[in-house]
Amino acid sequence: MDNVACVYCRRSHMTCDEGRPCQRCIKRSIGHLCHDECVKIYSYIYSLSLMAAPIGSNQSNMGGLPLQFYGQMGAGQLTFASEQMGNEISVISDFLDSLGSGSDQAMYNSNNNTSTPATAPTTTVNTTERFFLTAADPSDGKLEDRLTEVINAKYEAGFLKPYNYVNGYARLQKYMDNNMSASSRQRILNVMGTFRPAFRSVAQSLTDIDLILVEEAFERLLLDYDRVFSSMGIPACLWRRTGEIYKGNKEFAALVNVPIENLREGRLCIYELMAEESAVNYWEKYGNIAFDPGQKAVLTSCLLRSPNPENTSVISCCFSFTIRRDKYNIPTVIVGNFLPIQLQ
Repeated sequence: MDNVACVYCRRSHMTCDEGRPCQRCIKRSIGHLCHDECVKIYSYIYSLSLMAAPIGSNQSNMGGLPLQFYGQMGAGQLTFASEQMGNEISVISDFLDSLGSGSDQAMYNSNNNTSTPATAPTTTVNTTERFFLTAADPSDGKLEDRLTEVINAKYEAGFLKPYNYVNGYARLQKYMDNNMSASSRQRILNVMGTFRPAFRSVAQSLTDIDLILVEEAFERLLLDYDRVFSSMGIPACLWRRTGEIYKGNKEFAALVNVPIENLREGRLCIYELMAEESAVNYWEKYGNIAFDPGQKAVLTSCLLRSPNPENTSVISCCFSFTIRRDKYNIPTVIVGNFLPIQLQ
């Protein structure tokens, strides 16, 4: 009887009938997923081929995931467990390599080799199906191991992706080229050259699954700050390490004269709401402590402005920001508080 067992009955070591769907799957309300073991066998063969592939083919098995990224930076070749991390380090290097070039073309052309190669339709179906199979019937074992198994399957099916910071750096460069003097751009690029080595040393070992879990923690922080921002009464907002604002309270929205909906999902960046010298000052102070676990807060001042180019007035503020880091000591969230100063 075991020769005709469906994939679920085989995994559960249960007897199975010849019907498709079988009665056991029907009783578990997963009859629409019931099928023979052959699909799993083909998927297993495919997984073995990935594991057997040489490193030079850019398909290596790391933590159960076919993830490996090679980036050429500086004197030697660097290997990254996560393509997203490799892209972010690469784009920072492009920043520094373009010093004095006056062109932002390199930024937009960088990392174009990350497009997903064409995949046979059967492979796409298999990875998607594998996720549903795993989620509906995870293997026996510890809860943590079962959760990891489901997350890996969901990632392989393409349903989970880390946040793409490359777009944030491209946006910053475009803004600097269009709105800042050469000396201001140089000062910001100098900051990136300062923290790049520390960032690179941490980023090399992170997998995409690590980054997905970091992103999950980021979403939880956003929920926590809903309550904090609504109760504090001081203009405040938070942004990612590349500057995109993801939450702000109504006091901050009123201060910079924008709808509060614009302080969501990266619609505005913090440097777009600062006068040029204030934006440069922020990046310099951020860079000094970004990867220093012994420091997390800075008290300074800034001039805020409206993103409306027709509004040229500025608002002088006492400005403090705090860096929230993930468990790998990489800045994930920067929280800023702004206290307007009444000038006589």
